[in-house]
Amino acid sequence: MLKYLLIFSLLGFAISAFVKNEKNTFISFAVISIFWGLSTAPVWGLATLGELSLGYFIYTAVGKK
Repeated sequence: MLKYLLIFSLLGFAISAFVKNEKNTFISFAVISIFWGLSTAPVWGLATLGELSLGYFIYTAVGKK
């Protein structure tokens, strides 16, 4: 489970770095979460949304100038 926390947090960080529009960033987070939730279980889709958002908030804290 720690593996997925790291993967999705890094993915959220990377998406936040490359997609400059916040609306498009969260739309991509929602799409990834929905697909992950459909392929595994809905609760894991919600967890994925949280992990991607964690990557976004880390990016805004340290990566954004």
